[in-house]
Amino acid sequence: MRRTLGAMVAFAVVAMLLAGTASAVSSQGLEWAVVAGDHWSYDLTTTDEGVVDTEELYVVVNTTSTITDTVTILLDLPYANSTMTFANFTDLDFSTAFLMIFLAFITPRFIFPVGNYTLLTELYNADDVYNGTVYDSGGYWGMDLNDYELFNRSTDMHADFLKADGVLAHWTLTSSNETSVVGTVNMVRQGLPGFDLIGWIRENILLAGIGVGIVIIVGAVVCMRRK
Repeated sequence: MRRTLGAMVAFAVVAMLLAGTASAVSSQGLEWAVVAGDHWSYDLTTTDEGVVDTEELYVVVNTTSTITDTVTILLDLPYANSTMTFANFTDLDFSTAFLMIFLAFITPRFIFPVGNYTLLTELYNADDVYNGTVYDSGGYWGMDLNDYELFNRSTDMHADFLKADGVLAHWTLTSSNETSVVGTVNMVRQGLPGFDLIGWIRENILLAGIGVGIVIIVGAVVCMRRK
């Protein structure tokens, strides 16, 4: 009975992360970058006191909910209703579904709307439930949660989302006792892009400008010496 109840809770949390219902663009600049039928595969690797387990997961978007014109709190963000299964399209087992509960400790969504990551950052920072630190680097936006007390263990978590589509890209969890790491979770989306040169230039425009200036000056000096 307790196991059945636990399974119901686990699947309910997975449904919360993946839930939702037609898309629109908001006055705040939020919009969906996914549509029904979009899908991704993930490599999930877990360790528990030295025992390693690997699985391949599959997530598909069913529908996207309407984005309201004004979102003022994190939990008012729209949902992308999605389904998560194993790669062979069978339902998640109890242990994998239960594991996904811990993802909900750091993020309320598996897929975020895109277009205004400044707003998403403000909403996350102002939320009373989620107290992680926003991570924003290159083509990824997400959050870190460190030294979280979970089952009498210190737990560090990281989740990030590809800015281009708002979909979960990486999720890591490290659980430690007083002396060593006792468990880890590493969930990585397949097919992620490589180094985002354009994104790096946009976020480091001053450094890029200095670099270009140095190249021009060096080139000019070389040309003058040749003359």
